[in-house]
Amino acid sequence: MWVRAMETYDRVAKVVAPKKEALAIAEAELAVVMGKLNEKRAELQKVLDALAALEAQLQGLNDEKADLAYQVDLCEKKINRAEALIE
Repeated sequence: MWVRAMETYDRVAKVVAPKKEALAIAEAELAVVMGKLNEKRAELQKVLDALAALEAQLQGLNDEKADLAYQVDLCEKKINRAEALIE
């Protein structure tokens, strides 16, 4: 009976051993790929942060542009009123 168990264990071990080696190789490759992925994620985060900063700057400049356009319009109206008073 124990001989049969040993023979079964040997058969199973011969099947499992190459799979364990393949698993170890695949896990090593996964570790390398995950390292590269994390590097790319870090780069992406830097780009997203830069994009957010640029969008904030754009919004500020658009607000300034709108304010300047309002001031130009206001000055034009004041000039027109002043010219109407002069005439």
